[in-house]
Amino acid sequence: MGTILKLENICKSFPGVKALDNMQIELEQGEMHAVCGENGAGKSTLMKVITGVYKADQGSIYLNGEKVEIREPNDAYGKGIAIIFQETSLFKDLTVLENLFIGHEPVKKIVGINNIDYRAMKKKANEIFGFLGITMDLDEKVDNLGVAAKQMVEIAKALTYDANILIFDEPTAALTNKEVRALFDTISRLKKQGISMLYISHRMEEIFEIADRVTVIRDGSYVRTAKIDEVTENQLISWMVGREMGDMYPKAEVEIGDTILKVENLSRHGLLENISFEVKKGEIFGVAGLAGAGRTEIAECLTGLMKHDEGSITFTGEDFKIKNYREAVDRGLVYVSEDRKKFGLVVSMSIKENMTMSILYRLSNHSFIDFKQENEAVEEYMQELGVKAPDKNFVVDNLSGGNQQKVLVAKALCAKPRLLILDEPTRGVDVGAKSEIHRIVSNLAKEGLSIIMISSDMPELLGMSDRIMVIKNGKKTGEVNRDEFSQEKVLSMAL
Repeated sequence: MGTILKLENICKSFPGVKALDNMQIELEQGEMHAVCGENGAGKSTLMKVITGVYKADQGSIYLNGEKVEIREPNDAYGKGIAIIFQETSLFKDLTVLENLFIGHEPVKKIVGINNIDYRAMKKKANEIFGFLGITMDLDEKVDNLGVAAKQMVEIAKALTYDANILIFDEPTAALTNKEVRALFDTISRLKKQGISMLYISHRMEEIFEIADRVTVIRDGSYVRTAKIDEVTENQLISWMVGREMGDMYPKAEVEIGDTILKVENLSRHGLLENISFEVKKGEIFGVAGLAGAGRTEIAECLTGLMKHDEGSITFTGEDFKIKNYREAVDRGLVYVSEDRKKFGLVVSMSIKENMTMSILYRLSNHSFIDFKQENEAVEEYMQELGVKAPDKNFVVDNLSGGNQQKVLVAKALCAKPRLLILDEPTRGVDVGAKSEIHRIVSNLAKEGLSIIMISSDMPELLGMSDRIMVIKNGKKTGEVNRDEFSQEKVLSMAL
């Protein structure tokens, strides 16, 4: 094996921010090389320099030992470098075949005129999908495909350029476990054919499963590179965050109080069937289940975002009948969505505007906002949750994923909830931010707040919950107390 790609002393700055500072990395022939770092560490910026989206301010790039300049993305494709993003860049109204070859269609002359050679396109497309070990309808519109299938089209598209370097940027974030396994099988097949890969992920278990080596970036600078079998997860995390991590799941000892929420036979046609459970004061009540099991639907029924057909809800000892989410918030039941950008935050607005937008009516006096009260609330929760930003007027879209998630939780806390529902609270955040969010959740429970935590992260549920309810196909299959917790027990109920 030899070095196929080498970056030396790469620097890249944006107004007021030095995104990369003397960054370096080497990729060997046929290697799977993971790139780790906290949100905002510079991973994506580095990949955009490699693929020609950004031009480095200084530094050198070498391909097969030869110094090169990558001017723009098509230049990267021409040099055999392709990137597969978490959100695909395909044209949804075109077919699979058209997406594979758009911009570099093979042509043949007919009566002296260049025409697209569809026969050659189909032949090469079938060869590529055969190599990847999957079947694909070439005439299907991309818009009709699932997330996993779209990723396979992206990989196939890269191979139509004869790419020998593939970059994967958080490829499993939106995939089910089965789809992840299929992707890893494809990656294994690519490695055997000598294709080199860079792999960005926050999921430690993935990195230790598929990577050969790992490079850690912190604050735009190179930290170190190690063989994956010569480093532990705790070492990797400490390199990423620049300090030794404490307990990833800092569960505080809390005196559990009386029942604050009682749900009996909650049903929604086709989604939920006779779900019953109780949540007590100061308790972290975990909800486990596979994607699509009905976990989010329970939260939406509880908070008025979705109507339930049958069942009763008692909250703080009173019958809980509400018409909409505003009434739920007023009664003290607040929901933090799993999709912060779609249902939680307006990322083009400031931290302050996001945190108080849902409670401005409470901060108003005769239709005038009490700005002093608003500023005090925002500053209190920014400090309590450790939101890292220059000030409260900073635009949310410019924050890291972990800090965006903290703003989302702060927005919920501004509403002064008595019960907080957290849906996938650490999805898409790095390990440092994940640990901080767990600390925040633990402290909230210690202060007497009741929390329902919905999560696909099994160690997170086991580490933070007092009890776990398991949902499968819209039905409750069991409930486990903390002293009985085991991953096998919860998974057997979920499966």
